[in-house]
Amino acid sequence: MKKSFTLVELVLVISIVALLIMAIGLTSGIRENAKVHSAAESVKTLRAAAESYIASGSMTYTGITIDGLKTAGFLPSRFTAAGSNPWGGDYAIAANSDANKVDISLSAIGASAAARLSALFANSAAATAYASDTWTATF
Repeated sequence: MKKSFTLVELVLVISIVALLIMAIGLTSGIRENAKVHSAAESVKTLRAAAESYIASGSMTYTGITIDGLKTAGFLPSRFTAAGSNPWGGDYAIAANSDANKVDISLSAIGASAAARLSALFANSAAATAYASDTWTATF
């Protein structure tokens, strides 16, 4: 007598595999959401440091750097710009072409994450842009 799978057993195995695939998909969505929110918190921290830079007597954002913000005590000394954003890219801060505004950028970021960050900062940023895997918000 030849042993084989019954139809019920096949349906059960296919159902279990489908549930595992769905669980993996949901987990990756949760991870991406956590990355976006982590990056948003870092952008808020950089923005607050930039505002402290201006409040300390600087007339414009000309010359602003992450290292300078750390040295002045506006950013924690443990804040690392290189390779530290949730996607493995860099954080950057620089004066905008209008020196009264500051640009905060994240590199190595995907388009969907950039769109979500832009949505999060739609009401507080003067502008957001995405090009060549780099997202930038102007405040």
